[in-house]
Amino acid sequence: MRKKWLFTVLCLGIIVVIYLFVSWPLSPDSPAPPDIPATSLEEQVCQRVAAQDGDCKGIRLFDADSHLVFAESSAGITPALTNNEFTEIKKFIYPMLNYQEFNEERGDRGPIIWQAKNKVQKKLSVIYGFAGNEAKTIVITSEGNVQPNRFFVRDNLWVWYVTFQKDSVKLPVKVTVYDAKGNIISKGDEEE
Repeated sequence: MRKKWLFTVLCLGIIVVIYLFVSWPLSPDSPAPPDIPATSLEEQVCQRVAAQDGDCKGIRLFDADSHLVFAESSAGITPALTNNEFTEIKKFIYPMLNYQEFNEERGDRGPIIWQAKNKVQKKLSVIYGFAGNEAKTIVITSEGNVQPNRFFVRDNLWVWYVTFQKDSVKLPVKVTVYDAKGNIISKGDEEE
């Protein structure tokens, strides 16, 4: 009787082990997939830019360091701040850079036009603007001789921008602009 009892317990143990082995998942649980928005960031940005400006040609630059994107319309360039994952817009930065304004004021203001936006969010301010092709180097002297990032848009036109990890930048913005040979072609204050 003792042998039958031992044999029964052994068989039940084997059955339980086989059941657990078969039903136990082979791989660890995978993390839940990230929430993916119904529309892409570019579609979100373009919908809002088109609602404001009438059209949107697309995003011209994604800056992973500052979480900025720059969208182009027929009227100009509009920067926008995104979340860290580049999945949604936190806020647009206005005023936009206007092509017509740059062309009209170019004779009065020189080779660049700038906008300064303080407190885009806590501890973030931005200076951004247009520059003609003759402006090869820009130095923001009022902010410790910082050189901004830039990207080409079209027709000898560039967008220059720089972010600061502080609530506000010194106004008026003081800049020095150099040509390809290193000669100063503009120096002084720029309007905000």
